[in-house]
Amino acid sequence: MKAIFRAIRIGLQLLIILYGVLLTALLLVRAEFGERWSAIAFANNFLAWLLLLGMLLGVVALFSRWRLLVASTQFPAFIAFAVLYGPLLWPPGSVDKPADGVDLTIATYNVLSAESDPDDMLDVIEDLDADIIGLQELEVAHADLIERELSEEYPYRSLHGSPSEHGVGLLSRYRIVEESEYYDFIKYVRHLRAVVDVEGMLVTVYLAHPHTPSNYYSPMRYSADFRDEQLKALRNSVRADSGPVLVLCDCNLSDQSEAYRDLDRLLDDTYREVGWGMGFTFPSRFAPADGWILPRMMRLDYIWHSAHFTAYDVEVWRETGGSDHRPVLARLVLESAP
Repeated sequence: MKAIFRAIRIGLQLLIILYGVLLTALLLVRAEFGERWSAIAFANNFLAWLLLLGMLLGVVALFSRWRLLVASTQFPAFIAFAVLYGPLLWPPGSVDKPADGVDLTIATYNVLSAESDPDDMLDVIEDLDADIIGLQELEVAHADLIERELSEEYPYRSLHGSPSEHGVGLLSRYRIVEESEYYDFIKYVRHLRAVVDVEGMLVTVYLAHPHTPSNYYSPMRYSADFRDEQLKALRNSVRADSGPVLVLCDCNLSDQSEAYRDLDRLLDDTYREVGWGMGFTFPSRFAPADGWILPRMMRLDYIWHSAHFTAYDVEVWRETGGSDHRPVLARLVLESAP
């Protein structure tokens, strides 16, 4: 029996070492080659959890006989986590708000109309109480209810419900003066560009819902090509705008992906600026009876803004209305035109 326990102990230590070696290899390949291979792009979605597991194994290794050797294999996980996520775990400092700007509350909310109750969705929208709200996965019944119940609260609306997950909607307390599709998707409106008049300043608002990567459960067959094509169209359209820009997005990407970095070169990620915590928004439901047993693992929902705005607060909303995404609510100041 003693020999069995010894073999198990040695086996566990070897597994910890192997995990550390593989994780270090992933970090090196990722840094050198990016998402050239689908497995790297897949791993980027869960990098925070891979690093957290490495850190946990590093702590466990401190109780092993070969503690220095075994624990040292997880050292890269500690370094990578501190570099990539450390700023999110430190309370954000105070932000100097422009004195002459316009305070705005902005929200993005994937309502998952296929499974959420329209009345519950309505409650969430009312609780958010945002000036401008972008909705994704908006079906006809949900859009009709919004039209009936929120017309006074949101006198300016652009609702494009669909029979499936492709519909989107924009709710605004400010006048929508223009709208168009910046990327055509069959017969549904999934990618909307609108111009909103905010106290005399024209703000371009993009409502984006790029597709989920295909084969997203398979590291070797994972492909984000269609998503990235839609995000490229978004970036090209944003580049053509010289004024204030907001992007409200279920972007279907993690903040470690190359597509995220491409968008981050153009706009600012509000949560990365002033958020506190990991900010995971998906999946938001824990309902074992319905087959949902995973905690929130990814941050897919974003509010991006141009340099015309100053962000000073952001939060992942507590209620979902039955959706598998949590809404994101941000508070920004639109700087007055010179």
